Amino acid sequence: MQHQTVLENYLRQFRLPTFAQNYQAFAQDATRSNLPYERYLLALCQAEHEQREANRVERAIMNAKFPLVKELASFDFSAGQGIAKTRVLELAQGGYMSRAETIILVGNPGLGKP
Repeated sequence: MQHQTVLENYLRQFRLPTFAQNYQAFAQDATRSNLPYERYLLALCQAEHEQREANRVERAIMNAKFPLVKELASFDFSAGQGIAKTRVLELAQGGYMSRAETIILVGNPGLGKP
């Protein structure tokens, strides 16, 4: 039991809160699945990375001080004429950025351009 306390102290010192929260459950899963140590460590690293990314996005949205936060999932595609849902969802993937393409949304104010 002593090693568990020492490990958790190290994880707090290294600022790895997701490791600290998940290492026991991930270890049990790894043992049941007979995963190599590297896969166990990779799973913990991925969980830590995903949580940090989610926290970063949340902080960025909070720091932007948007008056209202909207998501594409709540957009009413049936309200707008000529808005192709498949095209908008394709643009939401961001592939145009790696291809250095310009995207221009045109329409009257208040139409809800996503």
